[in-house]
Amino acid sequence: MYYKRYELQRRYTLYNTSGIIAGAFGGFLAYALAKMDGLGGYAGWRWYSPITVIRCSLSLTDSTRIFIIEGLLTTVVAVMSKWLVVDWPENAKFLDKDERAILLRRLADDPSYAKMDQLDKGALKRILGDWKLWIGALMYLGTCTSNYSVAYYLPTVLNELGYKASDAQVQTIPIYMAALAAALIAAWTSDRLHHRYSFVMVGAATNILGYIILLAQAGVSVKVRYMALYFVVGGLWIGSPIEILWISSNLGGHYKRAIGSAIQGAFGNLSGFIASNAFISNQAPRYPVGYGVALAMTVCAAAAATVLYLGYGRENRRRDRGERDHLLHETNRGDDNLGDYHPAYRYA
Repeated sequence: MYYKRYELQRRYTLYNTSGIIAGAFGGFLAYALAKMDGLGGYAGWRWYSPITVIRCSLSLTDSTRIFIIEGLLTTVVAVMSKWLVVDWPENAKFLDKDERAILLRRLADDPSYAKMDQLDKGALKRILGDWKLWIGALMYLGTCTSNYSVAYYLPTVLNELGYKASDAQVQTIPIYMAALAAALIAAWTSDRLHHRYSFVMVGAATNILGYIILLAQAGVSVKVRYMALYFVVGGLWIGSPIEILWISSNLGGHYKRAIGSAIQGAFGNLSGFIASNAFISNQAPRYPVGYGVALAMTVCAAAAATVLYLGYGRENRRRDRGERDHLLHETNRGDDNLGDYHPAYRYA
């Protein structure tokens, strides 16, 4: 809401890659907690809970096993966000009158600027009836299946390398750091080139390569399988942040973006059901079904991205020819509630 379309990706990816940093930090934290085993008379895992820390100092009675040392930090930041998160540009208190006018004029010049400020029956129909929203959600579902799958096979490959327990956790750190670098480079380049689709495909292709190696693991060394983890996790984090913003930045208007982003997130969460049922415990460590399903869902994501890319291009050309101008007369509110259906709107 403060930046133009092609100023957002690098900023959003920087925010989104907190998940990568959390993965790396989680590995380090697990390693550190294992080394704390026996400290204060507690098992290492119990130090993951702030309740344990409090009990050590206040001698509290028995407590449930709550793993919230990270949750405690999240809670503190969430409370602080009440004052840290800024309001819409129209109401932001840190902007003076002239700055606000410049910002709003700058955003209005962006071809992605659109309004949908009233959620009436027509607006809801335009939101839920937009096929592009559902194809985008399907794309994200495919990519997120890979995300949820990592937790099932990452420890297996690391154990096969000879790393056990806490030492295996440390080996996840370089994987996530490489993914972080790849994600930030892709985001910056995507904004620079004003392009999204090819980067989604690069992420998917990298992901697919990793899964092909893992499916063929009987014929490759364990070190090559470890290399495949870099491909899978790196490909995931190249494509996932770009997919999220690619979809949301093509949802014009506050209401459409809010509802569309919720649908996209819901589809992403559904991938957890797929991953948890695909990686069958008695198939470890080969996981033929799990790797096969993750590979197929990545291919599905790439196919959906291609359909979306071609659909956006076709729609932009139709608007260039004036074939959507009639929409200006098909709403009771004129042209200020059409969202991305407005003939002047152009998809990325």
